[in-house]
Amino acid sequence: MRKIKKFKIPVYSYEVLRKARKHKLDLEAAGLADEKAVREHAAGLAAALEAAVVFEYLPPEDEIAGRINGASRQPLTAGILTLGKSFEEKLANPADDTRKRLGRIAAQVFMQTAVGVTADLVIREAEPEGFELGPAIYIAACPEPDLPPQEATAVPLYENELIKALFERLEASKIGVSFDTGAFSPKYSAVFALPWLSKKKKKSAAAKK
Repeated sequence: MRKIKKFKIPVYSYEVLRKARKHKLDLEAAGLADEKAVREHAAGLAAALEAAVVFEYLPPEDEIAGRINGASRQPLTAGILTLGKSFEEKLANPADDTRKRLGRIAAQVFMQTAVGVTADLVIREAEPEGFELGPAIYIAACPEPDLPPQEATAVPLYENELIKALFERLEASKIGVSFDTGAFSPKYSAVFALPWLSKKKKKSAAAKK
């Protein structure tokens, strides 16, 4: 099990702005009249980040890996990540509904970025073994990621039991994260898996087409 506390992530403030416009937030009414103001606001939120993650490689025969994979027997890296208590406090009392929604969008962008940073570390282990990583599977996350809906086979069964098992295996308490009655503490946290995909199998499948 690997643990990284207070690691830095890139702050894609433009992505926060793009999503805010996509959701048609009234930024001007919230006192964020131009692009610079929104990007500065996002950077201010990011200053409160205290990202931490624990993650571990699980072989195909591992019981927990099997519960995540279903019929597809493949290795994976499972992880638990949080944006931290200080970030939760930063978003706790927004001045208005627009800033509340903007904070949630920022949390979504920061979370997916942090999982991406974790994937960059894991790929260093996977590539020498002849694997690449598939898209992250979010078993539970707050906020939920802005991703296409998963196929039914990709959604783990008995999620609460699975989350409990992962919290024990990964020793989530070492980064101060807990999960009780369907909610994380700190609030903005995620349980995820990074599937290891064999490059040989992928090349073989491509050759058959």
